[in-house]
Amino acid sequence: MPPVAPERINALLVAAATAVLQAPDEVYDAVDRASLSEHDPEVAADPVLLAGIKRSSRAMMIHWANCTIADPTRPVPPFTGPEMLGVTRDLVRRGLDTRALEPFRAGQNSAWQAWMEIAFALIPDPDELQQFLRLSAQKIFTYVDATNVAIAEQLGRERDALTGGTNAERLSTVMRIIEAAQIDLDRAERRLGYDLRRTHVAAVAWASDPAAEPLLDGAAGALAAATGTTALSVTASSATVWCWAAAPAEPDLRGLEQALRQLPGVRVALGSRGRGVEGFRRSHFDALATQRTVERLGSAVALARYDEIRVAALLTQDEQRARGFVEETVGALARAPRELRETLRTYLRAQSNATRAARELHTHRNTVVSRIAKAEALLPRPLEEAAIDVAVALEVLHWSR
Repeated sequence: MPPVAPERINALLVAAATAVLQAPDEVYDAVDRASLSEHDPEVAADPVLLAGIKRSSRAMMIHWANCTIADPTRPVPPFTGPEMLGVTRDLVRRGLDTRALEPFRAGQNSAWQAWMEIAFALIPDPDELQQFLRLSAQKIFTYVDATNVAIAEQLGRERDALTGGTNAERLSTVMRIIEAAQIDLDRAERRLGYDLRRTHVAAVAWASDPAAEPLLDGAAGALAAATGTTALSVTASSATVWCWAAAPAEPDLRGLEQALRQLPGVRVALGSRGRGVEGFRRSHFDALATQRTVERLGSAVALARYDEIRVAALLTQDEQRARGFVEETVGALARAPRELRETLRTYLRAQSNATRAARELHTHRNTVVSRIAKAEALLPRPLEEAAIDVAVALEVLHWSR
């Protein structure tokens, strides 16, 4: 096999790396799926942590492509960008770092498959293809190995930095409570500075946009103001804060919504109220379920409550069946103006009382009655025959994109 000129191979590397930058989302999604299959299941259950890992995976591929385009003759330096640093810190904080390198190795295999497909489409000559794959394999695997070393070193630094830190101690205590481990309640209360025996409401505050992360601490203050008490907060990841507050009565939701308007990009999921250690735990799980449902449905709401969303949370576990149920139940109303759906939803939640619905919507009663009539005309079946099903379907639509 005659050797191919280095200049030709370098030109092909640049062309293939350019194709990586132009690759459709499906290519990156395949790498994400391979990586996430090797992660701890708790990672897949946390939409914010999941999004951070996807960002770091894509940034790692883009870094390699950009460096190769800039100079295909030089080794690509390991990727240590802010996306990767943030993910390693979050995994250590949550105690999910023991298998942190395995997903990157699984993702490497998927990325290599995508790279070969690009090469096969780009290089028809078998001699050029063989030499291209040999050289690019060496470059890619060297890059991934160097990045894995950098990640391992960063994990060590994060463990050292977090061990003994105030937030680390609180998070460790909170995790033991959440996992129902045996704890000394008095000692846990001293460490947290929080009474675990009272009635609580839990909240998960998160930022889908990294630019909003500096505002997350304000969510604990907003929850405290809404309950009229002090709040316990722990940083679960760079983009997520877990909070609890004493809640002898329902929080002031309107005040909380107003406070969140001062924290653009911050979103809050509230759990149900519960008493004692079990209530502390259950309210947290409810808040997490609310967060997952909001993210799964693509809702843009800044504040969601478990008590409002739990029907949608249960129904949308199977998204395909949920969509079918909604279409069969409300038909054309699903595609009608949102104000018609929201008016009928509020009317049904008010036990079919138009006056109460008008008060809730801050709208004249005649307007409510008119909208209800228009909404009913779009339903496949009369409302009186399917009121419960319609109410459930409208809940799903309310929390969907």
